[in-house]
Amino acid sequence: MKNTITYLSFVFYCCLLSLYSFSQNQPVVLSNSENTYFIEGKRTDKNNWYLDASLKLDVYELDKTSKATWVYFHTDIDSLKVKLKPGETFDFVVLLNGKDSCFTQIKNPAMITKYRDQLTITQDTIPFELTEANNIKIQTVMNGEDTLDLHFDTGASALVLTHEAIKEKTNLLSFEKEGYETRDYRRLNSLNKLKIGNEEWDNILVYPVSLSPKGTDGHFSWNLFDGRMVEVDYDHSRLVIHSSLAKKPKKYTKLKMEHIHTLFCVQGKLKINGKKYKNRYLVDSGYQRAILLDKELNADDAFPKDIPTIKETKLKNGQGQVFITKIINAPSFQLGNKKVFNIPTQLLSVDNPARFKTHILGNEFLKRFNTIFDFQNNLVYLKPNSLMKEKYVDAS
Repeated sequence: MKNTITYLSFVFYCCLLSLYSFSQNQPVVLSNSENTYFIEGKRTDKNNWYLDASLKLDVYELDKTSKATWVYFHTDIDSLKVKLKPGETFDFVVLLNGKDSCFTQIKNPAMITKYRDQLTITQDTIPFELTEANNIKIQTVMNGEDTLDLHFDTGASALVLTHEAIKEKTNLLSFEKEGYETRDYRRLNSLNKLKIGNEEWDNILVYPVSLSPKGTDGHFSWNLFDGRMVEVDYDHSRLVIHSSLAKKPKKYTKLKMEHIHTLFCVQGKLKINGKKYKNRYLVDSGYQRAILLDKELNADDAFPKDIPTIKETKLKNGQGQVFITKIINAPSFQLGNKKVFNIPTQLLSVDNPARFKTHILGNEFLKRFNTIFDFQNNLVYLKPNSLMKEKYVDAS
């Protein structure tokens, strides 16, 4: 029996030695489970990671950041940590169940600097319509011929069109319109061109959804403008896309962006029953109401449960799912040094549609501030505008 154990130990050692040589001195992490996770920086959120030995290289990409970030990788029996600057990568191997090599790379995306480095500062002004439902609606052109009304959704990271718009307003399915199934994604993820104002993008993927706000055919997201400055001027109903800013914004409140899962959040303070609750808020111009509170964050913060309810309402996402929410009155909400009072605030009773723990700032709140999204330095600038005193829909 002793000889058998010695032999098996020798075989295991040889496997490790072979793996070490083959992986060109890459660190080796051990795991007895396919289910692992990453943690980025000072967050507590776990980004679940499934090991797959069949892949030549599996790449985990960090959220957008302008600074070096510590990354922590955990298995059921081992761990690894590494600090990466933007543009850097780190390769390692996970030995699964003592036999399967899972080649893994951590990638911190490089910052987009091409706009900042232009000798001449450029800008493009794009008119929009602020709809009754608080959506920023903009006319766009797809593939040089299809005119579509899309809304600017900072709470998304893809180009999305409704099934109806795809069939009736585009040529995306012209080669096979008969027998089209609404959930067949494969026919739509082809590369397309999109034009908004004077801005053009190639190689854009299109994703179908069942619903979009009234009067719109879908939405486009913030990441089309990554590396630039996007000024949302509600007073004059226009987006201004800047390659850079000649001067720092004056009389604006400056907030840091926190990029999470392709989206971005800011820190805010909600005051309820005389107590302040500070947490992250997803900046979501596609959400039509003011504030939506995440049930898990509320539980973490011991948020009071006995607050009087103004009323109940129904929310519906792009897939047609309905969520029932209670509405309470928040006496005040603070972003930086700016306070807003008596905001109808919705309590989410189901899993967060953002798929991570965050409260949500919607466009009924955001429209009260002229805003500059600085996607070069990961900052948000806010300045109260002429809509600040407009009555909230759910105020009573």
